[in-house]
Amino acid sequence: MTTDLVEWLSSADNPPVRYLTARDLRRPKPTSAKVKQLRAALWTWAPLQRIVALQREDGGFGKPKKPADARATLWALCLLQRCGLDVGDEPVARAVEYLSSHHLGAGALSYTSGGSGVLPCYQGVACAALIKLGALDSEIVQSSLRWLVAHQRFDHKATRAGGEQTWPYKAPANYGCWQSVSCYHGVAGTFRALAAVPPKKRSADMRRCLKHALEYLAIHHLYKRSKGDRPLFRHMTEPSLIGDYRSNLLDMLQGIADADPKLIRQPWVRAAADDMEHSTDGGRVTLTKNYGRALTSPIPLEPVGQPSRFLTLQWLIIRSRLAAAAPTSA
Repeated sequence: MTTDLVEWLSSADNPPVRYLTARDLRRPKPTSAKVKQLRAALWTWAPLQRIVALQREDGGFGKPKKPADARATLWALCLLQRCGLDVGDEPVARAVEYLSSHHLGAGALSYTSGGSGVLPCYQGVACAALIKLGALDSEIVQSSLRWLVAHQRFDHKATRAGGEQTWPYKAPANYGCWQSVSCYHGVAGTFRALAAVPPKKRSADMRRCLKHALEYLAIHHLYKRSKGDRPLFRHMTEPSLIGDYRSNLLDMLQGIADADPKLIRQPWVRAAADDMEHSTDGGRVTLTKNYGRALTSPIPLEPVGQPSRFLTLQWLIIRSRLAAAAPTSA
């Protein structure tokens, strides 16, 4: 890890990344008093203030819609998590409470207010962020994890795996979540959510579900078509701060590092990590695209088309965790 990258990430231009770099990357680690001081300073950052200003009195984000739509709140929480906030911070706590009160009626996180909005892609992406925000023990996360384990499929033609319980709503069928080849977006979201659960807190069912997800992802070399060398979707190689229901290569490598860094010893994981490294510019990850218009457009944290401190920090931490787990050469 080069000193110039760490110094770039430590710039006062981006107080959240400066704080997270000190907390998670810089060695030797600064004193706890210094880290606390850096965390307090992130609230002075205008882009973060603009996100927080979008929060309504009821705790949700964005303009209220009919039918109800939680996506603005979900993507706000994803951005707040990127900025280093957690459930101890008032905007996060209020947003989690809002989701629990308005988007849990069907027994799992719904991007609408009912069962037709319970989809594995949205649940997985949101739950991964909620877990990293410290909300693992919240009912909305626990119920969603139970739903994913019970329902999500990991089928790929002749390969059959996943939850056996049926879902009475038509949305998964209408969106093609579970066909002869399970939708990649649902598998990816489920994988990211389960991987975000600390290993000691994973139930036997979660571990089984993760195993099935990894078997499915191995067929795709994590992010590619099962035949050939092309990415499954264009967005897989377009790093973003907000991907809506989508997951890209960096997201999936985050899942690998969370699930088990020793997976880097698998050739298909090693190849995917090498692809990510080759896509950087001297280690810097470019922010290629953002989604999340339900919240605001453009996303104010960083400009699209420029090297991203948030994404570069994420990649450096992932790379460090994977490198530590890689076998040493004789």
